[in-house]
Amino acid sequence: MSQVAPQDTDYPSPATGWLTVSILFLLYILSLTDRYIIALLVEPIKADLGLSDFQISLLQGPAFALLFCLCAIPVGVALDRYSRRWVLFVSITVWSLAAAGCGLARNFGALFVARAAVGAGESGFGTGSYSIIGDSFPPHKVSLAMSVFVMGGVMGAGIVFLLGGPIVEAVMKAGPVEWPILGMMEPWQQVFIITGAPGIAMAFLVFLFREPKRRAAPAAQSNAGYGEAIQFLKQRKRLFTAIFLGFGLTYSVTIGLQLWTPTYLVRAHGWEPARIGIVLGIAQILSAATLPVHGWIVDKLFKGGRKDAHLFWCMATAFFAIPCGVAAFLMTNAWATVVLYGLYMTFILSTASMGPAVVQVVTPQRLRGRVSALYVLSTGLVAMAGGPAMVGLITDMVLRDEQKVGISLIATVLCVLVPATLLFAFGRRGMREVMEPANV
Repeated sequence: MSQVAPQDTDYPSPATGWLTVSILFLLYILSLTDRYIIALLVEPIKADLGLSDFQISLLQGPAFALLFCLCAIPVGVALDRYSRRWVLFVSITVWSLAAAGCGLARNFGALFVARAAVGAGESGFGTGSYSIIGDSFPPHKVSLAMSVFVMGGVMGAGIVFLLGGPIVEAVMKAGPVEWPILGMMEPWQQVFIITGAPGIAMAFLVFLFREPKRRAAPAAQSNAGYGEAIQFLKQRKRLFTAIFLGFGLTYSVTIGLQLWTPTYLVRAHGWEPARIGIVLGIAQILSAATLPVHGWIVDKLFKGGRKDAHLFWCMATAFFAIPCGVAAFLMTNAWATVVLYGLYMTFILSTASMGPAVVQVVTPQRLRGRVSALYVLSTGLVAMAGGPAMVGLITDMVLRDEQKVGISLIATVLCVLVPATLLFAFGRRGMREVMEPANV
């Protein structure tokens, strides 16, 4: 015990640590607002710019994912070399300016570029936040802090709908407005500016907590590059194919449903954005609140001797999520759709925390940073580019009827989530082999 106290005093005080978590939690919600608010603006953007569902899906997914993934590696280097608060400040400022800039777009190309810039700005936020939180608490206290931050991010999508719906409804009712300098602004343009601009001021919140001391590996080790990490992955192809591709596919379905369910409720049931935002927001938040339950169950299974507990539980929850996701868009009653959507999220959100967790569990400490970066890059490319685009592609190119977006969502669940579930099953043996005592 006598050695713990001096180590603990080398960290920021608990009050400072939790202030840091609180600020980053708030900024996480801001980032998701700028990322997901477009889901409530699909119909007015389509009507004003004459876009197809496929073009909308490109704005929701690939446009954002393009620079988000490409910028992740260089931003990660900057986080290791420079002040993490300043990197976060620049990231928040860039994505906020870009989010507001979406409101200045007058055509598809300009909106695509602005969405890509949002992705570029957000690329360093998650990695930088993990690093700062990890260095703000001693090892025996960091898990709780990290879980609160991650849970806040998952809840953020619900909060976006809950608060964004009424904002969109109010602006849409007011109609086009003449703005000084900018001229006549359509309601959807106003929403982008109203939700994006505050981030420019909120970026300064990162200076309310102090930069914690870095607790990284020695320089020679941290600058070793990605060769050793890639070799480690190659030696365990079965396991990491299941992890990288399985979780990437799962995230793609979930993101696709989050971004297109509001549009489905508009087209199939005639709901207004305000009602959609509040109802889906509550459903998302309640589902996200079950995250600690998933973690508790997996911990119990793992401690009880099930060495493949993480993949086993994700396989099981995905198995139950699939019928909920399919049935949600077969219902003739909108409230039944919402309930089943909430059940789908309750089951599938197990993967939100189990993906990053299983990477940490099966990877040696010296490689965790680099393997985690590759995990974020690969799953991000699959999830953010794949899910939203697939829904729009099926609706436009296969069904050729925007009223059948519900069928597109069902097809996405079946064609993507079923293979993901099989991948989790495929990877279980590889995880058991890695977790043998000789390999731990």
